[in-house]
Amino acid sequence: MTITTEQHHRALPAGFLRGFATAAYQIEGAHDQDGRGPSVWDVALKDKENGDVACNSYNMIEEDIALLKSLGANVFRFSISWPRIVPKGGRNDPIEPRGIAHYSKLIDRLLEEGITPFVTLFHWDIPHPLQQRYDGFRAKGEGREELFLDWDRYVRVCFEAFGDRVKHWITHNEPVIFTYCHFAFLDDFKVDDKWTVGKNLLLTHARAVDMYRKEFQRADTTIGITLQAEWVEPIDDSQEAKDAAQRGMDVSIGWFADPIYLGKPNATVEKLAPDAYDFTEEQWAMLRGSSDFFGINHYSTQMATGKIIDDPPFSATMFGSIEMTQEPGGVPLGHRGHEGHPYTVPWGFYKLLKYIHATWTNAGVSYVGKDLPTYVTENGYAGQGERGFALEDKLNDTHRVAYFESYLAAMVRAVQEGVPVEGYMAWSLLDNLEWVSGYDPCFGVTVVDREGGTFKRTPKSSALYIKRFFDEAVASKV
Repeated sequence: MTITTEQHHRALPAGFLRGFATAAYQIEGAHDQDGRGPSVWDVALKDKENGDVACNSYNMIEEDIALLKSLGANVFRFSISWPRIVPKGGRNDPIEPRGIAHYSKLIDRLLEEGITPFVTLFHWDIPHPLQQRYDGFRAKGEGREELFLDWDRYVRVCFEAFGDRVKHWITHNEPVIFTYCHFAFLDDFKVDDKWTVGKNLLLTHARAVDMYRKEFQRADTTIGITLQAEWVEPIDDSQEAKDAAQRGMDVSIGWFADPIYLGKPNATVEKLAPDAYDFTEEQWAMLRGSSDFFGINHYSTQMATGKIIDDPPFSATMFGSIEMTQEPGGVPLGHRGHEGHPYTVPWGFYKLLKYIHATWTNAGVSYVGKDLPTYVTENGYAGQGERGFALEDKLNDTHRVAYFESYLAAMVRAVQEGVPVEGYMAWSLLDNLEWVSGYDPCFGVTVVDREGGTFKRTPKSSALYIKRFFDEAVASKV
């Protein structure tokens, strides 16, 4: 059965990276196996649904690779768990060789099967001892310098251990969302603390890239960052709605994208927090151009009403405290996913990809002589109440198929209009732990038998759809 339209057939270039994304704490389990130390999440979720066992992927490398292979993946995005590599986290703390051996085996097996590892250095699981020592990524003063040195040592160990085989690195995943996550593991976290966390994330990103480029990078390797963005659309043509939508984009993605890709502060963020970019000239030099690609995680679209919220919840501050809706006039923008995350709004994805290219990736011309590529490093859907469905209904995930069908078509349209998207990684390979939301949101294209204790992987219809789509949409190698 042909599933692509004539317009989409062979519309993506040969060599396009197609696959799936995961994160260590969300899938690995084995929380105390082979010397792994506790992360902040082990402590925060101790008496809740947590990642102690998760999908048991730490012990199921062969099963996960076989699954990837069966779905036609040629790329797999996963993260390295800092507390598996350095259980206590610090630069003077022991390295755990069993942790290095685990990821080395995973990388080798992926490469043997023709699957490219796309590796995230930090997907939110900072070792808990570092949170105790100096407040982790909220560190200031001398504590900040300690964070930098501990981070430098951790990423160096990763580059030295895996850099001969890993060609694509991501420093941080969704830094803006990680600032929000601090409410899960810090009782005294305040809204304005996010600017401190953001500053530390920007500088640790820049330090890792600087180290990699000076000591480890080869002509065929890349390093960058993954940002997250909902598209924010003005609800009407009023200037207030347009200004609010831009403010939402500035804070949710421009906060990090402007210094990294343009080498300058985002003006909106600088007005909201004058110290957000309190960097030295040397630090600015490290930041500008510190990503070889634009990694983007995207799920849905919001509409800005034009109003600013006086006393916003923290989640609203991630968009500059603007009032937003996904049901303007009571009419949903698209099919509503689990607890409203996400709504299926493919035109927002198309607009976001065009915006990223116009605003940031074409800035790459000034320092590498060409547009920077974009990688979609997460994109996916969770159905309302899917966790409680019978297996047959979980596998027949028609709303997820519709989501991917429309979003992949939107991506192809952007590519055909000149946006240099070079890879797409669906979130997620497996139904996994969604942090404080537990296992209720099911974003996976594969059911995992956690309740039965077998952890058997069974692909859903959406997994098979994605395979068929890319089989038809990607050009054959000549």
